[in-house]
Amino acid sequence: MTRLIVEGLHRLSSRPWLFVTGRLEGDALRIGDDLSLEGDISQPAVTVRAIELHGPPGRTTVAVDGVGAAVIGQGAVLVRPDEA
Repeated sequence: MTRLIVEGLHRLSSRPWLFVTGRLEGDALRIGDDLSLEGDISQPAVTVRAIELHGPPGRTTVAVDGVGAAVIGQGAVLVRPDEA
């Protein structure tokens, strides 16, 4: 299972997405991946719309949107279950 442990959140007025920065465990994320909040993986919370390549060392920043974007906070864990 791939996990992104959220360490920072950013919004830009020029983009409609929430930018989430955190520590990635597992495989790389891809545009279009559906992520759920850990503990509630029955439904996707957000979808990865962009991946930022100029983040801090050891950190991953992705742009996400979806119904769960409003409830993501620092310390949240976004997960992508392993593909069968």
